[in-house]
Amino acid sequence: MSELKSDPDKVWPTGFTEAESEEIHRNVIQGTQIFGFIAVLAHLFAYIYSPWLK
Repeated sequence: MSELKSDPDKVWPTGFTEAESEEIHRNVIQGTQIFGFIAVLAHLFAYIYSPWLK
């Protein structure tokens, strides 16, 4: 824990640098977008195969 406080480039409590944090954030956002696209596509295919609310 004292290592994080002594290194000014690391951000507490994660221990990542600003650049590492931004990279992880980009990957999380991209993964969420991909997941959302797949979910929309799956719902579209499910609706085409068996329309609901008709």
